[in-house]
Amino acid sequence: MNQPLLDFIAFAAGAVAVMVDRRRAVLVTCLAVALALSPAAAIYGGGWAAVVVLGAGAAGAVAGPLAGSIAGRMVPSPGLDPLRPVGAQQEGLFGPRSARVAAGVIALIAASWVSFNVPVGSVAAVQGALFPVAFIFTCGVLRIFLARTVTDLSVGVVAIALAVGVGWLLRGGSGPLPDAAGVIAVVPVVAAVEGWLASRRRRPLSEARP
Repeated sequence: MNQPLLDFIAFAAGAVAVMVDRRRAVLVTCLAVALALSPAAAIYGGGWAAVVVLGAGAAGAVAGPLAGSIAGRMVPSPGLDPLRPVGAQQEGLFGPRSARVAAGVIALIAASWVSFNVPVGSVAAVQGALFPVAFIFTCGVLRIFLARTVTDLSVGVVAIALAVGVGWLLRGGSGPLPDAAGVIAVVPVVAAVEGWLASRRRRPLSEARP
């Protein structure tokens, strides 16, 4: 797969990580980022590396709804709502849309500079091969930086964990795969926690089972 195509796929996934909102935000981010980074993982870490990345994305996409389904059978709790802004009005969720677009532009510029100026391991800077990892990582950082809700934080952590894991592979090939897998394993855990919290808060008290 040629580098421009890899970069375009990563750009699309990073845009999703920056812009996606509401109930399925974490699920969508897990799938989009895992699919975007799996080709880079396969190129620099081998087939098993791609399997790990895709498996983590799929596990995150399943863990959130599964945890939510289990939590939905329990009595609703008045605890933390992952979709409710902390210290902000509801319309302030993750800032105005213009702020998210600006964050994406900043991530694009930063990732482009890194991919052509910072060599990592066996990957020469002039190849521009770092762009997918750098862009998605920067999008995750900016999502956390602008976060107003637990869901925003969860989306950012998912993007960062997958990007760091693949970046680890770019730096050292298939050797550090167990370490990279340990970082990527954060993805389904974060998805499960967010899904659990969302489902515990979503059910009206009137629907609680006696």
